[in-house]
Amino acid sequence: MPGASDAEIEVCEAALKVRLPEEYKAFLRVSDGFNDEVGAGYLILWSVAELARADGYEIFEFQTDRFLIGSNGGPTAYGLIDGSYISIPFVFAGPWQNEVQILGRTFEEFVDAINDGRAS
Repeated sequence: MPGASDAEIEVCEAALKVRLPEEYKAFLRVSDGFNDEVGAGYLILWSVAELARADGYEIFEFQTDRFLIGSNGGPTAYGLIDGSYISIPFVFAGPWQNEVQILGRTFEEFVDAINDGRAS
């Protein structure tokens, strides 16, 4: 998938009222989204157009420090909370704060966790 332009990324950030991490924007410039197996896991990262519409997922109230970026194609969403890449179920068994699994502080650590099967 071809990369997103800086203008497309800026439109996405404005729509979500967030600032995406620089390393994640670097990924989006190379590939505007992703959908494939990654080692022991499966990773779907939304395009900037899909990200801009992602606040429709009412898993938790979207804020500048907490938003979704994709899923595993099943019951798990991936996102960012307070600068950490996380996984969280689409359906909670309790309060959403208890459902968060931190997968890494960097995009590389996040992808490594998916690759190693550490994401639930």
